[in-house]
Amino acid sequence: MNYYERIQKSVDYIENNLENKISIDFAAQTAYMSLSNFYRMFFALTGYSVKEYIRLRRFNLAAFELQSSNTCLIDIAIKFDFESGDSFSRAFKRVTGFLPREYRKQKNLYNFERIDIMEKYFDIQDKELIENYPDIKVLKELEPTRVAYFCYYGKQPEHHAFTVMAEWLNTNGLNVNEQNLRIFGYNNPNPSSPEEEEYGYEVCVTIADNIVVNDDLVKEKVLDGGLYAVTNVKRGQDGDIGDEIVKAWNRFKNWLSDSKYVYGGHQWLEEHLGFDDNANHIGGIDLYMPIAVKSSEYDVTKTFDYVEPMLTVTYTATGKDAAEKARDFFFKWADSQGLFSGSKSHRFFAYYNHEKIGHKDFFYKIHVTVDEEFRTDNQNIKLEEFKGGYYAIMKAKYSYNGWAWGEFIKWLSKSTEFDFGDYWFFEEYKLNKPELDMDTEVVLHMPVKQKE
Repeated sequence: MNYYERIQKSVDYIENNLENKISIDFAAQTAYMSLSNFYRMFFALTGYSVKEYIRLRRFNLAAFELQSSNTCLIDIAIKFDFESGDSFSRAFKRVTGFLPREYRKQKNLYNFERIDIMEKYFDIQDKELIENYPDIKVLKELEPTRVAYFCYYGKQPEHHAFTVMAEWLNTNGLNVNEQNLRIFGYNNPNPSSPEEEEYGYEVCVTIADNIVVNDDLVKEKVLDGGLYAVTNVKRGQDGDIGDEIVKAWNRFKNWLSDSKYVYGGHQWLEEHLGFDDNANHIGGIDLYMPIAVKSSEYDVTKTFDYVEPMLTVTYTATGKDAAEKARDFFFKWADSQGLFSGSKSHRFFAYYNHEKIGHKDFFYKIHVTVDEEFRTDNQNIKLEEFKGGYYAIMKAKYSYNGWAWGEFIKWLSKSTEFDFGDYWFFEEYKLNKPELDMDTEVVLHMPVKQKE
């Protein structure tokens, strides 16, 4: 079970015992969590502390009973676990604004409905898919979240990244459990092969708007949200979790081929569950796979065309975040040159060394077509002719750009007619404004040649 389902089990226990004694310890046990982590995750998903939720739900039932029956006040108080009618009356007024005897004369005013975690957060899936993959659920949408983050590159990057983040949290008086913080992580960059020992890992901790991040190592950003499929990963008997994550990803791939979704272009995530008071990770992981819904725009049809040479201006950035740096600089520059306005349209496209994404030697080169008369004094912008060539072409959305390239490569590798050309692929962005978003139409160009 993912932690959403676990919290749902605790809600079910609470709802079934609103007229009885409720043990918070037992509620945590039904969620298979320590008490501190249960408090944290319950608040994160419902927006209420466990005790507040119980109190408000009991007042909801008590308010209904006050207006629908003549049950005496002391009986209602005892029924909902109050020691006296006076204590119930004071608490009831704090929540509803009325004493119980006054409330009986009012129209229905107070309402606090049961929270259904699964309905609130998860999409409805095909029945057969649920039966075949009961452990995989689809989140409706993960909202963008402000985070403090640190990325470490080297051997055992997870350990080093968590060590730095734990020290930052402790230094700033932040407690994962008391502040109800959520902790995400992901490879950045991924290892090039399973045997590679050095790679990057980034740890992100959700922070409130009033938290100021001023540190030499730890920085802040907004972690983009999006649509995700989620499954839980438990540690193996030896305490290791790496092999279980690999198994979960393989199961995700099978699920994806049977579902109405395609792989999304946003960041995959691991949410780390279970922390002690020193921010040491002692629990399991919920694995988030980015997905996008197949739609009428989803089309794997390939066409073929010869791309004529194009005169362009271009800008190249290098480093782990080269794509973001290049687009940010180039789009602002292009906008200042009026390349997004006017009657003449311009083609924006880019290529990069895909196998080096996230590495220090990754490069991203972006182009825009211009007239022969075009000139610029910007020393970072170069005038260059793009050679063109013969291409297979497929349309996609940026939200599932990565998946589309994977499908494109798979198709070409199985082709009996075509082989990979020996010149650059490129992806063209259909833009009318200086920004690229998940809905941007992308046209993928794969260089091809006839097999001999």
